[in-house]
Amino acid sequence: MENNKLAKKVLSVILDVEVLEVTLSQQETTLPDEKRGLTLFRLDFKALIREADNTEKIVLIELQKSKYITDIQRFRNYLGASYMTKPSKGDANPRVPKMMVEEKPTEYHSIYPIIAIYILGYNLNDLPYMAVSVNREVVNSVNQEKVEVKSFFIDHLTHQAHIIQVRRLPQRRQTRLEQFFTFFDQSQCISDHYILDLKQIPKGFEDIARYLQGPVSDEQFRRLLEAEDQLDAIFDHQEAQYLQKIAEAEKQIEVAEQQREAAEKQREVAEQIKEVLTIKLVRQMKKSGATVAEIANETGLKQEEIEKL
Repeated sequence: MENNKLAKKVLSVILDVEVLEVTLSQQETTLPDEKRGLTLFRLDFKALIREADNTEKIVLIELQKSKYITDIQRFRNYLGASYMTKPSKGDANPRVPKMMVEEKPTEYHSIYPIIAIYILGYNLNDLPYMAVSVNREVVNSVNQEKVEVKSFFIDHLTHQAHIIQVRRLPQRRQTRLEQFFTFFDQSQCISDHYILDLKQIPKGFEDIARYLQGPVSDEQFRRLLEAEDQLDAIFDHQEAQYLQKIAEAEKQIEVAEQQREAAEKQREVAEQIKEVLTIKLVRQMKKSGATVAEIANETGLKQEEIEKL
């Protein structure tokens, strides 16, 4: 995505619009861990796009990639940061068209609509589709009819989202989006599992394939990939431990609930048995000539309850 031409192509495929211009601003968050020195990063783009109705507008594109389902909170945090990020010097980049440069930079970037892209390395059980687009839909609350409007207020206070689950990539890749995500198909990895050995390069994406071959031959780059693999292994191990602990806690809660229900049922049965035995005792004592006071003293029942029996 550091290649401007290819970045425009990739974003155009994912968003299904024509991306005319784009600038990249990589933002990193360093974890306060001196032992590991871990970093997490996302990619932010400022782009000029042309929509289906031929209108052009500037948007902020937030692209995040994750292989851990536990990253949902991080997604929320980064998205919130996009609304509160101050303009960077990159806005004055001479390569950016004049319309993409603010004459009077505002305090926050939120003057631009935000489009979020999530590339997931795991499956969402409640979303059985490889890729979905979540767009704003405006409904008249009075009559529940969908209305077609262009609203600055809605554009800047709500956002579009594109969610891609790469593990749901089908064997037959017919659409341009499916063909592009062939580059994410882990089943075509060679011995170094971060390198793809594509049997057939998708038509129209030969330039991306050629570009991706370059870093593979660079020894330093390969060492970085190996370090990332080791980091992933650490996260995988930690996540497995967390999930196991969560499963164990849920099991303990389930067992405790079952025990509570069993104890409650036993208590109800005991109460019913006690009631039956008390009734039998009251009637037996009455037959034996015991007074109400004597029966009350023996059973603990009140006079009114004894008289009803």
